Amino acid sequence: MGKNLHQLYYKDYFSEIKWAGEGYKTDKSNKAEVSEYNKTLTGNHLLFEIPAALKDNPQYRSFQYQVLYPGLVTGIGIGHEASIEGEFKLGVHFDWTWGMPVIYGSSVKGVLRAYFADFYQPTETQPQEKDAKNDIFGCDDKDGTQENKSIYDRDIFFDAVIVKPDRKGRILCSDSITPHPDPLKNPIPITFMKIAPGCTIEFRFKLVDTKIMKDGKEYILTADEKEKLFREILTTVGVGAKTNVGYGQLK
Repeated sequence: MGKNLHQLYYKDYFSEIKWAGEGYKTDKSNKAEVSEYNKTLTGNHLLFEIPAALKDNPQYRSFQYQVLYPGLVTGIGIGHEASIEGEFKLGVHFDWTWGMPVIYGSSVKGVLRAYFADFYQPTETQPQEKDAKNDIFGCDDKDGTQENKSIYDRDIFFDAVIVKPDRKGRILCSDSITPHPDPLKNPIPITFMKIAPGCTIEFRFKLVDTKIMKDGKEYILTADEKEKLFREILTTVGVGAKTNVGYGQLK
């Protein structure tokens, strides 16, 4: 790869931009610098595969899905703007060490937790929804939840990473949204980066059997059953930002 995209986007992107007083100049030379960085970020042959830390552990689980059109958006709440025409104005989540765009494990966990009750239908031998949810994701009262478990006995949600680029060799591409804050004024498009549709994302976990003792009886939700449930949630709901308008869908 040769470039750490995290550093390129959040450090180098504006490092050569000329200043005017307390702000950036918006002259053609600045636009040219930004344009070159944009081309680099959305170019091909940038993928560096992040190795899986627990691949030899029998509790390690992973599965891969392809990102559907229009792509996957993550990190847009992070500021990235200098009022220069042509710049990417929204943030992207990058892995700090490898510099690759990722979906943080906390985001994956958040989606699974939010929709767990909608998809989990326990059998007579499985824990009830509240007990299973508290054991897998934890809860505030810390009563019988993962907060009381050893790290070796908990489910762990790792960052989801790109393992294959799109057919053009890209992992990132540009997009625009056009908010309409005023019905009487022309809207100003906001250009940003997204994970390119056609990329393959690998979701990674360490999963253990959930075992709940209740009224003298043990109820079990196995790691295999969790994986199946997680797959169903992710492929139905999607992941990342703006899923309500089609982003972040997987197959």
